Amino acid sequence: MEKMIDPVCGMKVKGKELTSLYGGKNYYFCNSHCKEEFDRNPLKYTR
Repeated sequence: MEKMIDPVCGMKVKGKELTSLYGGKNYYFCNSHCKEEFDRNPLKYTR
């Protein structure tokens, strides 16, 4: 099972409602603010 940790804030993510696909991988977010931040600059959070 894929570990669901918000790449922006580091919190554990309980649901799969907020996701972004980047580089062939799904990223999960705890809230819309973190998702929007990731979507603006995914390279910052995927290095």
